[in-house]
Amino acid sequence: MRPDSAQGKLSSRWIRDFDKQVQRRKHVVLYGNIHDQFLWCGEYQTANEFLNAYFKEMGFDIVVHYDPIDGFSFADAPFTPRARKDPQSLPAGMQGRFEQLVRQGIIDRNPGLSGREPGEAAAVAPMTAGQTASPADPTIPPPRERPNPISGRPGRRIPPEEAFGSLRILLGQESVSAVALVNLGDMLTADPSRYGPDERGLLTLLKKVTLEASVIRQGPLLGYRNTLVVTASDLRRVPEWFYRDNPFVALIQAARPNKEERRQFALSFLKPGPGSAGFYSGDQIDDRPGEGQPVSELEQVADEFADLTDGFQAMDLEALRHTSWKERIPLRHKEVWRLVDFFKFEVREDPWEQLRPEKVRRAREELSRTVIGQPQAIHAVTTMLTGARIGLSVAAGDTGRTGKPKGIFFFVGPTGVGKTELAKALTKLVFGDEGAFARFDMSEYKEEHAAEKLVGAPPGFVGYEEGGQLTNRVLAQPYSILLFDEIEKAHPRVLDKFLQILEDGRLTDGKGQTAYFNQTAIIFTSNIGASNLTDPHTGALIREGIMNRVRLDNAHEFSYEQVADHFRSEVEWFFTSRIGRAELLNRLGDNIVVFDLLRPEFVTAIGQKFLDKLALSAREKYRLELRFLPSALETLASRMEEQDNLLFGGRRIKSLLESLVERPLNGWLFENVADLNALAGKTIEVGLTPEGYLEARDV
Repeated sequence: MRPDSAQGKLSSRWIRDFDKQVQRRKHVVLYGNIHDQFLWCGEYQTANEFLNAYFKEMGFDIVVHYDPIDGFSFADAPFTPRARKDPQSLPAGMQGRFEQLVRQGIIDRNPGLSGREPGEAAAVAPMTAGQTASPADPTIPPPRERPNPISGRPGRRIPPEEAFGSLRILLGQESVSAVALVNLGDMLTADPSRYGPDERGLLTLLKKVTLEASVIRQGPLLGYRNTLVVTASDLRRVPEWFYRDNPFVALIQAARPNKEERRQFALSFLKPGPGSAGFYSGDQIDDRPGEGQPVSELEQVADEFADLTDGFQAMDLEALRHTSWKERIPLRHKEVWRLVDFFKFEVREDPWEQLRPEKVRRAREELSRTVIGQPQAIHAVTTMLTGARIGLSVAAGDTGRTGKPKGIFFFVGPTGVGKTELAKALTKLVFGDEGAFARFDMSEYKEEHAAEKLVGAPPGFVGYEEGGQLTNRVLAQPYSILLFDEIEKAHPRVLDKFLQILEDGRLTDGKGQTAYFNQTAIIFTSNIGASNLTDPHTGALIREGIMNRVRLDNAHEFSYEQVADHFRSEVEWFFTSRIGRAELLNRLGDNIVVFDLLRPEFVTAIGQKFLDKLALSAREKYRLELRFLPSALETLASRMEEQDNLLFGGRRIKSLLESLVERPLNGWLFENVADLNALAGKTIEVGLTPEGYLEARDV
């Protein structure tokens, strides 16, 4: 059935392109996802099954396969081993062709007794709708009758140079129409950028085949060409000179199933025929459109399935069907995500949607106790939590789900104001486990080749077996808060890796494993524009038009809106002008969260938080109670107003308390307490003089 027919339109995209190129007398290098299965005329087939059926339907006399392991094999029924034992039994028109192929060495006159063609596949293909199910497992079709490979002589292994010489003769003649399919084309060279004379001669011979193949002069295939098809999963391993500027060769990429192909897969199994197995279903799917309902529930489920399986291979879709039966997870309207998420993460319930409503309602208050003085940032995070709990999304369509991360934030602002602290507090709130938090220091990714550290080295390179740092983390723990600290320090090529994560929610590592990010929240932190805050001669807080700048001699006197305008302007300039990645800025959209300067009114609250931690340490280690006098925080507040201390945020508060309180207190205890064990049950009051000297006494 032609791909351009009504039924043929239910075919993978590349099949339609393939048909066009064959009509144009082109040979084809078919590359990419070639070992998967593909939709042709409404049914899934392997690439070889499609090619055999396609050329047979067109009427080619001979369809011969070759690979370096199994030699030659045929799709033509007249050349089966049993028929070749008695050539006189062949149809009259085939006897002469048989003798010609024997002389060329393509056909072995005495095949093995097993009845199997050399190279004939013995694997079980995934089941098609209507196929009888196995009683043991309805998702696995009954096994094909497999020949015993020991009972007969194995197929003769033919060296590529001998095989290509025969194919040159076969495709160059005009008496019969012929197609040659060379499989494993990417295995013909060890390294396509450097190969020896033998490999060059081999590929030159194969190129001669493409240049000398004859055009068919008579019969129903008049005007077509004897055709060579080379399949290769990795096009990079096929030398470019073989196909580039070769007018007789077309490149066609076999891509993963598109949305319509995935939809057809679901439809073919959601309503299987008698005695066949589709997806597990506890209830029958109603295929009747309701009143005012333009599509049936079956079609709605198929649409959800197609949306949620973006990026899946056909074999993954088949594995989903098997998972549906094994785990007894049915496909139901608005609940297809349960099966897809279990397949990805092996978790039945979404932890984000398991958040208790009261916890979400208290999130603002709880986070504000940890991150002080940043109400706008906390509002942005709690809004994300509410969205994750409810689950509605404009990007999700009818599925109610989206493949993108749960939240995407770009935290920008002065140093030490709580960007990393908020990410950690969010992790604790959602998962109750600090192990769900992962921090990546982007200063370690300054070099262009550092992108391999995220996703792993490609095959054949050092470190390939280790995988990528980011993909490994998400594969091992998909429910996570991922923090990419000081993102502006990474090389722009490294930043390109995030385009796919932010758009599609997935990333494939060097080993071909796909990590899914739709159960993560991604937080980038940056100090872009913060250096201006400490340089009143070159800095700017806001930009009016292009040139107007407000100097920062007293930056903390400006409003949050002015601070936000400054940082957003600096971020926009960084991505568009400095590194030329406007597309990444577009992916961030309105998710740029500006952290405010440290305001004087929050100094004592932050200082109290650090003093509480110091008191907790004394209590846990010595059962000693520390009581801090108001003078400690008063002196701290006074010191923070000096110089540019406020511009260095909470880190400056911490460092001041370490120098004014922590280290002097440790020294005082060492000098005044002979037996530290005697501290148990005691209370010590701690204060500071206006000059910053420690005052401590045992009460």
